[in-house]
Amino acid sequence: MTQISHAEEQDINTRGKTEGKERFTIDGRTPQDVIVAETVEHVAESLRLANAQRRAVAPIGLGAFLHLGAAPRRYDVALSLRRLNRVVDYQPTDMTVTVEAGLSLARLQQVLGEHGQWLSIDPPLPERATMGGVIAANLSGPTRFSQGTVRDFLIGLRAVRADGTMIKGGGRVVKNVAGYDIPKLFCGSFGTLGVIVEATFKVRPRPEKNSLLVCSFSSAEQAMDLALRVAGSELQPFFLELTNFAPSDDLQNGDTSYFLFVGFAGLSEEIQYQQQRLHDLLGAAGTVIAECENEQAQGLFQPLRDFSAAGEALLQCRLSLLPTSIAPFGKEIEAEAAARGFAARLLAHAGNGVIYGRFLNSHGAPPEKILSFVDWLRIQAKKQGGYLVIENIDSALKERVDVWGHIGGAFSLMKRLKETLDPNDILNPGRFVGGI
Repeated sequence: MTQISHAEEQDINTRGKTEGKERFTIDGRTPQDVIVAETVEHVAESLRLANAQRRAVAPIGLGAFLHLGAAPRRYDVALSLRRLNRVVDYQPTDMTVTVEAGLSLARLQQVLGEHGQWLSIDPPLPERATMGGVIAANLSGPTRFSQGTVRDFLIGLRAVRADGTMIKGGGRVVKNVAGYDIPKLFCGSFGTLGVIVEATFKVRPRPEKNSLLVCSFSSAEQAMDLALRVAGSELQPFFLELTNFAPSDDLQNGDTSYFLFVGFAGLSEEIQYQQQRLHDLLGAAGTVIAECENEQAQGLFQPLRDFSAAGEALLQCRLSLLPTSIAPFGKEIEAEAAARGFAARLLAHAGNGVIYGRFLNSHGAPPEKILSFVDWLRIQAKKQGGYLVIENIDSALKERVDVWGHIGGAFSLMKRLKETLDPNDILNPGRFVGGI
């Protein structure tokens, strides 16, 4: 083991330490120390010291998604990467970009937009979502239906292991496929395998035009019927989002209970044709209550994108199941929640089979009642062949639930990888599946 002098230790721990500890609290736990890394080398030095001292480290970007994952088993040091926020290399003609992990997605999109390009992912809160965090939490949004997730665009990655050594995979060109797929391995790893410091992405041309049609329905079944017909047609929607609430006051429409948001992107002629075909498919089943483009469409899209990260709720969760199960299961959830005194707001990626739920305590029910509701949700999801992940719940209740639930057949491999890359278990211990 490399010996570290007292002077080196003081320098590592105090360099860049200008942040208050409270803002790095995770599930009621506040770190003993905060280190704001200035360089990749500073990250490596900090981890080397923490590993030697067996101190648990949580890598943190801008802190927007600290509620995700299980409560940490140990938490001694918050390692902030917010100052590692440079665009390292951008080749517009090659359509690749390399960035440091602390760069926000919004800033990256701004840089790419100057050349008519974008990274076609849309996780919540892009101004506060860092690229390292997007990868580590595998964040995505409505356009995953047509564009895919961050794994589909990540072609290179550099990370620092728990012992301070560097690990990298992929490259800065799209054709580089040699070696073990380190980039994919780190997607959704929740900072348990190493601290991501740099990533390379392939990017795409930004669509010439965006449009959004909002259709209202009296039932979830009618809304999902249209969504499934659109998804199975020749149309190429950018996204298909179903809600049981109006995300904007402008969309309130009498007795309407369900809204289907259909986005299109591309050339003006393509969009015009697809909009007309949507009207044909809709027929008399529902009503188009809004039809807008570009900035106005973005204004209606934003609350859909940010739904899973917005506001206070007793419980926020994500259910994954078949798209054909969305309408019937959604109705069951609404009825069960109401019977237990909770108000259910649901948003579904209608083409992907993902339901996000936010549950509010509408009748002053004891917060503990949400625990039995979680059990009900998990049992019903399993019956549907799906699974439930708790994304946010009161910290006093969090240790009484398994936020991940479904482990899957790959758990033994995941555990071995963790033991190989972080044998002293200092990186985000306990926050990932199965207590990894």
